[in-house]
Amino acid sequence: MTPATVLIIGATGTIGSALVDMLVSDHHDGRLRLAAATRRPDAAARLRERGVEVRRLDLDEAETAGLQAVRPAFAGVDRVFLLTGYDVRMLAQSKAAVDAAKAEGVSHLVRVGVSATDDTTIVHFAWHQLIEAYIERSGLGHTHLRPASFMQNLRLGVDASGVLTHFVGEARPNWVDAADIAAVAATVLRDPQPHDGQAYDLAAQTASLSEIAEMLAKVTGRPWRYEPAEPMVFYDDMVAAGADPVYMACVRNVFERTRNGSLNEPDGIFGTIESVTGRPATTLPQFLERNRHLFTG
Repeated sequence: MTPATVLIIGATGTIGSALVDMLVSDHHDGRLRLAAATRRPDAAARLRERGVEVRRLDLDEAETAGLQAVRPAFAGVDRVFLLTGYDVRMLAQSKAAVDAAKAEGVSHLVRVGVSATDDTTIVHFAWHQLIEAYIERSGLGHTHLRPASFMQNLRLGVDASGVLTHFVGEARPNWVDAADIAAVAATVLRDPQPHDGQAYDLAAQTASLSEIAEMLAKVTGRPWRYEPAEPMVFYDDMVAAGADPVYMACVRNVFERTRNGSLNEPDGIFGTIESVTGRPATTLPQFLERNRHLFTG
C-alpha cells in the first residue's frame, strides 16, 4: 500500500520544525511520505539533508498569479499541516492553501489557530475563526488546533540579570509547549480519521508570570523576579523590528485585556493533549527544566 503523503506548510518555524522531527522517522520507515513547503533555499537545503522532500511554495503568489501558481505544491498530497505567518495576510494565504488543497484532492487538513472563546472580539482571534469556518465550508476533512500562549515565548522576556518581563500584569494565562502542539499534529496526521471534524484547544497549565519566576528560581538555582511592562512597549518594539502593525495592535489588545481581566480564557480545555497523544502535557516546570539553557545562557 502506498503511504500517505503529508505536506507541512510552516516547516521551519517552532511548531513546524518540531513536527518534522516527529514525523521524519515515519518518513524513513515508509509509514508516510513527508514533504515540506518552503520558499527559502537555506531551509530547503537543511530539510533535504534529512531526506525530506522539499516543495517550493509562496502562498502570496496566488494573489498575483492565480491559484495555479501554488497548486503544484499540493499535487499528490493526501494530508496537509497548515501554519501561516503572523500578520493579516494569513487570511488570503490560508484561503489559497485551502482552495489549492481542495483542487488537488487533499483529504485532510490540520491547521494551527488560537485558543479563544466562540464569541471573542479580539480581531486576530476572529481571523483564525473565519479561516476555520472557510475550511469547514470547503468540505475537506479537517482538524483545528487551538493553542494557548506558547511557553517558548517566555524566553523573549528574559535578561541576564534574572528579570522576567511580560505584559499581562498579574493575570494567569493558559500555557502550552509548542512541542506538544506538534505532538498533537503528528498524531492526527498519522491517522486523521478519529480526529476528523474536531477542534482541540491545547493548554497544559495556568500560571502568572510571578509564579513562573518562582519556578525559574527553583530550576536554575538563582534569583528571578517578574517585572510587568506596558503592552505599548511590546507594540513599539515589535513594529520597530518590522512586524505587521495591524497584527501587533491585536496582540497588544490581548495583553491589555488579559491584564485588566476583560478577556476570558476558554474553560475545560486541559487534558486534551493527553487524550489525543496518550501522554501528559508538558508542565511549566518540566518545560523550564528541559530548556534551562535558554534561561541561564
